[in-house]
Amino acid sequence: MAEHIIDKITLGALVIVRDKMMAQQASGRKVYRLEVGDTSFNTPANIRKAINDAMESGKTHYPPSTGLPQLRAAMLKKMQTENHLLVKDDEHVLVTIGGMHGLYMTFAALLDPGDEVILPDPMWSEIAELIKRPGGVPVPIVLRPDQDFLYDPVEIEKAITPRTKAIYLNTPHNPIGVVLSEATLRQIADIAVRHNLAVVSDEAYEHVIFDGLKHVSIGSLPGMADRTITCFTFSKTYAMTGLRLGYMATNDDVIVDRCRKLLRLTTNGVPSITQWGGVAALTGPQDAVKEMMTELEARRNLFFDGLKSIKAFDSFRPQGAFYVWSKISDQWPGYQGKRDSWAMTNYLIDQVGVGTSPGIAFGPSGENYVRFAFTVDRPTLIESIEVMQNLFGK
Repeated sequence: MAEHIIDKITLGALVIVRDKMMAQQASGRKVYRLEVGDTSFNTPANIRKAINDAMESGKTHYPPSTGLPQLRAAMLKKMQTENHLLVKDDEHVLVTIGGMHGLYMTFAALLDPGDEVILPDPMWSEIAELIKRPGGVPVPIVLRPDQDFLYDPVEIEKAITPRTKAIYLNTPHNPIGVVLSEATLRQIADIAVRHNLAVVSDEAYEHVIFDGLKHVSIGSLPGMADRTITCFTFSKTYAMTGLRLGYMATNDDVIVDRCRKLLRLTTNGVPSITQWGGVAALTGPQDAVKEMMTELEARRNLFFDGLKSIKAFDSFRPQGAFYVWSKISDQWPGYQGKRDSWAMTNYLIDQVGVGTSPGIAFGPSGENYVRFAFTVDRPTLIESIEVMQNLFGK
């Protein structure tokens, strides 16, 4: 059989690690699930109640394919008041199966074969694959430790060619945790305007932000309202990863029309009871969200301080998201004849049951790094630090 475009897409290293950890956990071994971007928090009570109420009252039939009117109205209000996005109306808001579905449709609707998208390297591994799916070409910009892993506007502009269609950005950033400042975003926005490029803004971690820093949506900046496609998710903010709810917004009528068609051909809408949970999430109290974010910052501080004591790693202090990006020490002798990021990942799993993600999974410049997720509770984080201290020494 001739090679198909899907054959160019990888299954994903993170899936391999997750499956290995789950198999060991199922066998009864004590493991530390630091590989997964899914917090230990329960979905807030008001959201769970809204979903249960929707189920009990029979709201289980086909919803509108683009989303419940009540939910899209709530999303529009949130984006206008919180993100300061000048979205035309709720017809330009589409409800998606999680943030990833929105990104899938965005690139499918935006790109023709051969179109280039500039993106950070390292980056959440699925992004490059989503760009490749419609025949697009990922163009990576290396995030350098000597620049504190900044997504450098100068390097972005250097990478532009006649085939460049869009700039992708993710702030707060997975896997490193960098939060782009408004000044940097303004520079990127200026580049997009001057070169007439679209911007795909992935704001999955918009509320997971530390040290009093501020999240800025690039679509709110001058000249960006009509060239930005912004993708959001409920997964991180409301601990709704398994409920698969997200949304995207753009003023581009062509992209909206194409995405409506893609919705019909993929999911034909998001499960109705999940959408009613989304209405409750956006219109209800936000106390639980604030508590979760405060706890995540405490976990960040605890885990990062613990990692600093382990000689095998040199770690970057994240400003947002819930990961620590750690460089493997040159002094580490390696495992099974190798000393790359996969060797460290397998070593930690095999020796002490600590899950992590190999840096190479996030792009070529991620080699010799691993990503830890501080998504588990504090006692588990403390134990994981202790077993790694015992393994590597302080």
